[in-house]
Amino acid sequence: MSKKPFMNLKEEIQSIFSQYVKIPSFTNSLNEKLVEPFLESWFKQQDYFRENPQYWGKLPVFNDILDRHVIWGLVKGKGEDTIVLIHHYDVVEIEEYETVKPYAFDIQQINHRIKSMLHKFDQEAIADLDSEEWQFGRGSADMKAGGAIQLALLKKYALEPNSQGNVLVICLPDEESLSTGMRSAVNLLSELKKEFLLNYLLMINSEPHQSIDTSGVIYEGSVGKIMPIVYARGSLAHVGRIFEGLNPLHLISELIINTELNIDFSDKSGNEVTPPPSWLYLKDKKTHYDVSIPTVVCAYLSILTMNTGPDVLLGKLKLMAEHSFTKVIERMNASYQKYLTATGHPLKKLPWQVNVKIFAELFQEVREAEGDLFTTAYQHKLKELDQSVKAGKKTLIESSFDLIEYCLLYSKDKSPIIIIGLSPPYYPDVCNQRIADLDNKISKLSHVINQYSMQIWQQSYQTKNYYTGISDLSYSSVLNIDNLNSSIAGNMPLWGETYQIPFEEIKEISMPCINIGPWGKDFHKISERVLMSDLYERTPGILDYVIKYLLSGR
Repeated sequence: MSKKPFMNLKEEIQSIFSQYVKIPSFTNSLNEKLVEPFLESWFKQQDYFRENPQYWGKLPVFNDILDRHVIWGLVKGKGEDTIVLIHHYDVVEIEEYETVKPYAFDIQQINHRIKSMLHKFDQEAIADLDSEEWQFGRGSADMKAGGAIQLALLKKYALEPNSQGNVLVICLPDEESLSTGMRSAVNLLSELKKEFLLNYLLMINSEPHQSIDTSGVIYEGSVGKIMPIVYARGSLAHVGRIFEGLNPLHLISELIINTELNIDFSDKSGNEVTPPPSWLYLKDKKTHYDVSIPTVVCAYLSILTMNTGPDVLLGKLKLMAEHSFTKVIERMNASYQKYLTATGHPLKKLPWQVNVKIFAELFQEVREAEGDLFTTAYQHKLKELDQSVKAGKKTLIESSFDLIEYCLLYSKDKSPIIIIGLSPPYYPDVCNQRIADLDNKISKLSHVINQYSMQIWQQSYQTKNYYTGISDLSYSSVLNIDNLNSSIAGNMPLWGETYQIPFEEIKEISMPCINIGPWGKDFHKISERVLMSDLYERTPGILDYVIKYLLSGR
């Protein structure tokens, strides 16, 4: 395949980009829906989609209180082979912009207006602003740039409808929160595959990359994310008779000390290593002041993965919780012995025993003991909490803890205990290297991209196995469904109507994935920006080359 310079789409990309960024599509807000009229209007303006209305549409997001939609468009060429392009259109808040908030979404003005906020910039951001090579603004990098490129390319391909292969663009809401859009889009991909007889070759996301030593970066996978929740119940006591109780804060604190930034929980793939875990929440359930220790303390942490399954991580966390429980009992007994000696009382040990369960164990134990009565009551409680979440009265985390507590109400075990479960969201880790029968063209794709970019722009690209920013690519393929159903579905109290991942459908549409996006910096910060030469020339050129490379000569 010849390596000709890419045709100039700057004007088209700039037009889409400017309009796309202008929409304040904040995650999990009604503003997200403001994107839908823009995209619908854009598709209706294209001759190809006016003449072929069956090739574009909108899919309601499953069970969505905000009534959001996934918007899609397909350019149908010859044959079944299909490249899928995805991007999300939600953005994070703009509070950090302060006095320049009115211009946060205006790419014509923001680079000038933001100069009044340089006290919030580091030296690199100031230099980039002065260079006039970077476009600032909320959503400029994450990720309206990638979306504008994909739509401009789709318009280009719509002018060549008889080319070899098919190109499908999917525009997604809610990537920044729960990837609700992408989880719904899995069903869309399944439906389109059957309706138009599509053979999915590759899913391409266009999240921004962060260059390494001036080299661009191509990601052939996406990091996973798991959110373990820990519910610790102690035994109530007045602080004046402290040894009569067990403080759950003591239990959780010991567990946090043993796991926070613990590199043993990091995953490694070649020279890529996930950051160690960190705890994001710690709170007791006391509602008012009194002179007693708390009865319950709740916490959760975030763990990023590359190749470790959720069952393994839950097992490691359970062992660490048992170790922490043991240390607390030992420490309490040591202190108790000193206290008894000091007060002249005979020595004896405290009654506490190590007691740690994962949620699936607790649920099964209670269900076997209580039967249908408990199962029916649990489902009723789950629906009740689902309504509370949708109404904004409770968070997913709070509801998860409520369900653990609900199970414990039915349990005959009333002693101090630690319960470990999972909260939404869950992102599976995906990597092309783990696909056994990977197509030869895709296996050498990063090498081909680097060759092409070096020839046309003298710009090198490095390859990484995992995009570490967490992305919708996590739902492009799936391995070990049985394991996921037992470890994720079985240990996530809210699994079902409130939150689910269509693992079976993902298996049906499974395809390799790659992230090819423009160079961006400081995502979610006031200095968020995208390199304009990447936005308007290099990234669209590479994407076009990759699509034609994969669809031609098959």
